[in-house]
Amino acid sequence: MARFAAFLIGTCLAVFILGARADTAFAQTAARLPVTHHGKLVAKKEPRESAKKRRKRAAKKEARESAKKRQKRAECKEQAEKLLSDADRRAHMKECMSNL
Repeated sequence: MARFAAFLIGTCLAVFILGARADTAFAQTAARLPVTHHGKLVAKKEPRESAKKRRKRAAKKEARESAKKRQKRAECKEQAEKLLSDADRRAHMKECMSNL
C-alpha cells in the first residue's frame, strides 16, 4: 500500500512539475513502427549481397552443374559403346543427352 501511495504522489508531482496531462501520465506509449506515407509498414531492409559475391556463387553453381553434365555425358558414352550398330549408338547418345 505504501508503494502505491508513493507512486501516486510521485506521479502527481511529475504531472504538476512537467505539466503533462493526467491521462498521458499513466499511459504507456507503445513503440512506434516505421510506416510509409500510405500507412503501410515499411519492409525491413536486409543488407544486399555484393555483385562480386553473387558472381562467385553463380560460378560455383555453374561449375557443379557442368561437372554433373560431364559425368552424365561420360556415362552415356560408356553405355553407347556397348551397343553394336552405329545407328543404335547415335540414337542412344541423342536420347541420353536430351535427358541432361
